[in-house]
Amino acid sequence: MRDLVMFFIVLGWVPMAFMNGFVAFLLWIYTSMLSPQFFLYGFMSGFRYVFVFAGITLGLMVLGRVKDRGQFIWDKIGVILVIFIAHALISALLSINSNPAVSFRLENFIKGMALALVTPFFLTTRERIHATLIVVVAGLGFHGVVEGAKVISSGGAHNITGIGGATLGDNNLLALGMVMLLPLTLYLAKYSKSQSAKWSSLGVFVLCVMTVLGSNSRGGFLALFILGVWYWITSPRKLVSAVLVAVVTVGIVNFAPERWFDRIATIKDAGEDQSFLGRVAAWKVSVNIANDNPIFGAGFDAVQVASIWDQYKQKPNFINIEVPSDIAFKAAHSNYFQVMADCGYVGLFLFLALLTAAFISRWQIKGLVKRLPGDHAWASDLSTAITLSLVAFMVGGAGVSLAYFELAYLLIVMISIVLHLLEKKVAATKSAVAMQPGKLVKHA
Repeated sequence: MRDLVMFFIVLGWVPMAFMNGFVAFLLWIYTSMLSPQFFLYGFMSGFRYVFVFAGITLGLMVLGRVKDRGQFIWDKIGVILVIFIAHALISALLSINSNPAVSFRLENFIKGMALALVTPFFLTTRERIHATLIVVVAGLGFHGVVEGAKVISSGGAHNITGIGGATLGDNNLLALGMVMLLPLTLYLAKYSKSQSAKWSSLGVFVLCVMTVLGSNSRGGFLALFILGVWYWITSPRKLVSAVLVAVVTVGIVNFAPERWFDRIATIKDAGEDQSFLGRVAAWKVSVNIANDNPIFGAGFDAVQVASIWDQYKQKPNFINIEVPSDIAFKAAHSNYFQVMADCGYVGLFLFLALLTAAFISRWQIKGLVKRLPGDHAWASDLSTAITLSLVAFMVGGAGVSLAYFELAYLLIVMISIVLHLLEKKVAATKSAVAMQPGKLVKHA
C-alpha cells in the first residue's frame, strides 16, 4: 500500500519538476534528506528518487529552462570547494587495493557535491533560501519526528538504528544529523510568518532532541552539549538563549530514558571501552595511510580494506597503542581521519579550509548587516544557525565517518550565497547614493 501511494506521489512530482527547475531542485534536496526507500518494501523501494530529480534538475539547467537562474560564486568557499572535489576524485582514481565500498562512496560523494555545486544557480533570493530550509527540515526532520515519537510512546524502549541504506545509516550518524538540524528548526521558528509553521518547527526541534536521546549515541550527546554552549556564546540575547538551553536541559533530565544515562556514564570509561579502542585503532591506521600517501591518500574507505588495515595497523606513530589482533578493519570513525586516509594531508587541509571559510563568511555577513540600511537581521541569524550546524558537524564528526554528508556542504554553500546577496545590496546602495542629486562625481 505504501508503495502504491508513493507511486502516485511521484507521478505528481515528476511533471511539477519538469515545469519548474526550482521545484526540481527542491525535490532533489527533499528526496536526498528523506530517503523515501527506507519506508518502502515493495516495487518502489528500488526507485532512484535522487537520481531522477537530480537528472531533471541538471537537464533543465543544460537546456536553459531555469527561471531566474543565478551563477556559480567564485569566492573563497567556491574555489576551495571545487579544488576539494577535484582532489577527492583524483584520490579515488588513484586508490590502492580497490575496496568494494569505493563505488558506493564515490556515487554518494558525486551526488552530494553536485548538489552543492548547483545550489548557487537556484538560491538567488531570501525566499528561495527559506523554502530550501523548509524542505531540508521537512525531509530529514521527518525521521526525527517519527523516531522521536516512537521514543516517547515506548517510554524510551524504542531502538533507533538509523536510516538503512542511506548516509545516516546507523544510530550515531542519525543522532549527528538530528543535532545539525536543530539550529535550522529554530531559525524557521523565528522567521516563518504563519503561527502553524512556527509551532511545527518547534515540534520538530523537540522530537529531534528525543531522537538524539533515544539513539544512545555518546557522540550525539557531546554534539548536543557543545551546540548548547556555542548557541549561548554566539547569541546576542544571552538571557533568552540561557533560558532555552536550560529548558532543553531540564527536559533531557526529566524525559531521557534510563538506558541513555547508563550509556552516557560510560564516557568516563572510554579508555577501557572496546568500541572506543577500535576507533583509536582506526585512527592509527588512518594516520599511517596518510603518512605513506600524504598528497592523495589511498582513496575512499581505504581504511576498511582488510589488506590495507593489516599493512598499517602495527606501524608506530603518535597514536601509541598496540592494535589487538581481534580488532578487524573498520570505518575511520572520524571525519578528520576519514578525509586524511581517503585524500591525504592535502585533502584534510582543504576540508578544514572549507569549514574555516564558512566561519569567516559568517563574520563578514555580520559586518555587512551592521552597515546596510534596513532590517537584514535574518542574514545574520541564518549565518549563525548554519555555523551552529557546522559546529555540531565538526564536534560530532570527531567520532563518526560523515565527512561527505551532503547537508554540510549545502549549508556551507548557502552561507556563501547569503554573503553574496548582501554584497550585491551594498553595491546597489552605494550606486544609489552616488546617483543622488548633488552627489554625482565629476570626472575630468
